[in-house]
Amino acid sequence: MYKIIPSLRLIITSILLVFLVSGCELLSEEINECFFKIAPKLPDRNLRQGQVGVFYLETIDAFIKNADDDAFDYRFEIVKGKLPEGLSFRSEGRVLSISGTPTTASTEEIQVRVELINAISGPGDGFCFAKDYDREKYKISIIAAPER
Repeated sequence: MYKIIPSLRLIITSILLVFLVSGCELLSEEINECFFKIAPKLPDRNLRQGQVGVFYLETIDAFIKNADDDAFDYRFEIVKGKLPEGLSFRSEGRVLSISGTPTTASTEEIQVRVELINAISGPGDGFCFAKDYDREKYKISIIAAPER
């Protein structure tokens, strides 16, 4: 079984070289994405704590492992849990922003899903992702405003 994998890499490398030399750069990039299993990733980290009545802004940046560029289209969604009252999210490019003014103290857990939108429109938009999404859990804590 070990001998098949190096042979397969040699074959795919040869095919990539032929496409690159022949001017089929787009197809070469798409095959490269398949071979190196390019997929989005979300960071595993804690989100900062917020306070009731104080504007909150936190961002989560998705990234692509094994990619030379970031010419991908992303879609984010919260698939489990809910944001604390007063917060909402929006995405732009590879960044998910959570913002707003929290109205109640709480600790909420959410699960964020990011996926690549598969459309063959140019290099980096791939057609052959083994797993074109990632999920990560995050906790957001909002504390009460200090008593006056």
